[in-house]
Amino acid sequence: MDDLKYADVAVDSPVGHARSFTYLIPERLSVQPGQLVWVPFGSQTLQGIVVELSRAAPDFPTRNILQAVDPAPLLGREHIELGQWLSQYYRCPLFSALSLMLPPGFESHVRSRIFPVPGPGSESEGTGLEPREESAAAIATLGEKGRMPQGDFVKLLGRRGSRELNRLVEQGTVRREVNIPRPGVAPKYESYLVPAHSNEPTEGQLAPKQRALLEAVRQPPGHISLAEANREYGQRAAEALWEKGLVGQEWWRTSGGPPPMAYKGVMEEPGTLTLTAEQQQSLSEITTALDASYGTSHTLEHAPLPSRTFLLHGVTGSGKTEVYLRAIAHAISLGRKAVFLVPEIALTPQTLERVNAWFSERVALIHSKQTPRQKFDQWWDIRGAAFDVVVGPRSALFAPVENLGLIVIDEEHEWTYKQEESPPLYHARTAALELARRTGAAVVLGSATPSTETYYHSTRGRARLLSLPYRVAPSRSAEDGSPEPARVPLATVEVCDMRRELREGNRNIFSRELSQALRECLAGNHQAILFLNRRGSSSIVQCRDCGYVASCRRCTTSLTYHSAPARLLCHQCNYSRRPLSECPECRGRRIRQLGIGTERVVAEVGELFPGVRVDRLDSDAARAAGAAEEAVARLASGETQVLVGTQMVAKGLDVPNVALVGVVLADIGLHVPDFRAGERAFSLLCQVAGRAGRGEVPGQVFVQTYNPDHYAIRAGARQDYLEMYHHEIDSRRQLGNPPFNQLAHIVYQNAEAEACQRQAVSIADELKRRAASQGRTDVDVSGPSPGLPPRLRGRYRWRLLVRGRNLPEFLGDVDFPTGCTIDIDPAHVT
Repeated sequence: MDDLKYADVAVDSPVGHARSFTYLIPERLSVQPGQLVWVPFGSQTLQGIVVELSRAAPDFPTRNILQAVDPAPLLGREHIELGQWLSQYYRCPLFSALSLMLPPGFESHVRSRIFPVPGPGSESEGTGLEPREESAAAIATLGEKGRMPQGDFVKLLGRRGSRELNRLVEQGTVRREVNIPRPGVAPKYESYLVPAHSNEPTEGQLAPKQRALLEAVRQPPGHISLAEANREYGQRAAEALWEKGLVGQEWWRTSGGPPPMAYKGVMEEPGTLTLTAEQQQSLSEITTALDASYGTSHTLEHAPLPSRTFLLHGVTGSGKTEVYLRAIAHAISLGRKAVFLVPEIALTPQTLERVNAWFSERVALIHSKQTPRQKFDQWWDIRGAAFDVVVGPRSALFAPVENLGLIVIDEEHEWTYKQEESPPLYHARTAALELARRTGAAVVLGSATPSTETYYHSTRGRARLLSLPYRVAPSRSAEDGSPEPARVPLATVEVCDMRRELREGNRNIFSRELSQALRECLAGNHQAILFLNRRGSSSIVQCRDCGYVASCRRCTTSLTYHSAPARLLCHQCNYSRRPLSECPECRGRRIRQLGIGTERVVAEVGELFPGVRVDRLDSDAARAAGAAEEAVARLASGETQVLVGTQMVAKGLDVPNVALVGVVLADIGLHVPDFRAGERAFSLLCQVAGRAGRGEVPGQVFVQTYNPDHYAIRAGARQDYLEMYHHEIDSRRQLGNPPFNQLAHIVYQNAEAEACQRQAVSIADELKRRAASQGRTDVDVSGPSPGLPPRLRGRYRWRLLVRGRNLPEFLGDVDFPTGCTIDIDPAHVT
């Protein structure tokens, strides 16, 4: 590789997607693909990731790589290729895609400081250029302080501050000093004493402590930490042995990662449950695919991806997790490793405990509550093959797992698998399939309510459909052969028409049926879950005299009243203010809270059933570290009698004593302008209904709605997935929505309303002209139209939707303006 003198580097800068830049490798450096380096980029010094090496000189001048951040490559070839694909498909900078796979804490930025230059050259002498008014004031302030961080100095320069700074540096008015930092988190090393190959010490050559330490070093395992040696035998003993050449000193990387997952529950012994015929058939198909790829007869060529991609469609309580675990165990027996993705770590404690019960201390758990040091050390431990299974949310997919054999995505329909906060706006399901394509791994997608797209693809041969149609009671194996586990009926569901309740005079948030069922449930010492997908106490605060509604000053959304502590909160930007005592428009005092949220439901339960222990689980209650896990633990232990929550209570809870589930208002989110609204409502109803009746007591579910005839409500009440699916697939076929076309959601934001609308119209016109010029009759550009909400965090929003095939290719070289977000395969289109 000595003749490979040039490197293509993905630079940490908001450049066009899939772009890299060519640099010369200095003779003093040894650089490899996947290595993190510092490079000059314009007037800046930035991090970059080496993507390719080349011996051919480009036909343009190149600059030198400055230095390596770490001496060894951090990314392997498969992850580099995955990052390149993510950058191309999701239209994001290549560095942003590759940084998903870097060790936590390695990304950093240079610290630049600006110094005044005294004497000739300052104040623009001899240049013929007079500094701008802002520049003169900034230079004067710099002279008073002696030095300033570059960011602070640029702010003083005003508009086009970075460009003006470069001009001042070039003409010698100021001087820039760049300090390349070390990574925010670095490996920890510990010093060990090891035996040295030297002559035996003569009699009397060693003091008693020195001889005792030498004997300790020579005992198995053949080393002792320097810290322990100094503590037990004194620092001088270790130094004397080293000086006499009797011991050597080696530095080994240590791990400060999180302790192994705590196993708290009472779970079955791994592999002791009897499988149903459907479970056994599903497992057999998965293990056959694993054997074909990694068994003794496998070839170097990977089998086609559809033959090793599975959709495990099983109703709630049908034993999907047992199939996952046995498939993972089989992959491990073949010398491979597994990644187990869950939608949210805090909501699946029992699943995590079962994984740990099966694989003991060979499970790595990734989640946001870990410290930077824990994340960093665990990344290195995963890379060092210390774990067989990696469990976590979507980011766990990019852990440095070698010999990957199986990827499990539980609750694959969940929108939390879609990254929506910052580029790349990837979907973990799509990225997992691409990673599996490159590694030969098998993929198992599991859900009681699969996404319409995934189910459609399974009917078209892009995945193999496996079905678990019955809820079952766990049954242990016996030596003489246990009977197949008994089938357990799903909870009975009753739809409560709240329009009728109002007509008959019931103004309570609970229907009479739900109130009575809740009373009987508590009297029988059973537990209940009440679901409402809206947090807070009241969603609207309104003046009854003039109609004024309290709204966020930065977003076009109403403020939600929260009672503990009393405040008005914007759920978009977290703006908060005190509750209104009088109307700011008419000075009236008839201020009313309208609508309901989880806080009000808790208060109503407390009033109806004094003394009942009620707990709340939503994003407000779970804000503190460990709060969600504690709320789930209280429910599992029986301490909580009624749990009230948002969609956080609809996932992963398996509490046998929960006999009743009440959906307080099923209509929330049902009529938002999003083609997936009905599918999401159905999925939530089925998932939350699945929490009831998992023990010996039959489950009851009450669904309160003002739209009892809506297809999603009807299908959800019957937990009939195929009814919902056929309605959805027919509607999407007519409208050209996924899975029949791809979708791109383009949102333009600007602080000025007219400029925002004008630019959005210009973008739409350009895309329509582009489609016409290419003869792309399959491409449809809808909009632009105001976003929902139209204003968010002080910026106006206009959006447009593009439907068609191969949209990443169609949008490939379009030059979108700053402030434009392009979301390929969006989870939401508002």
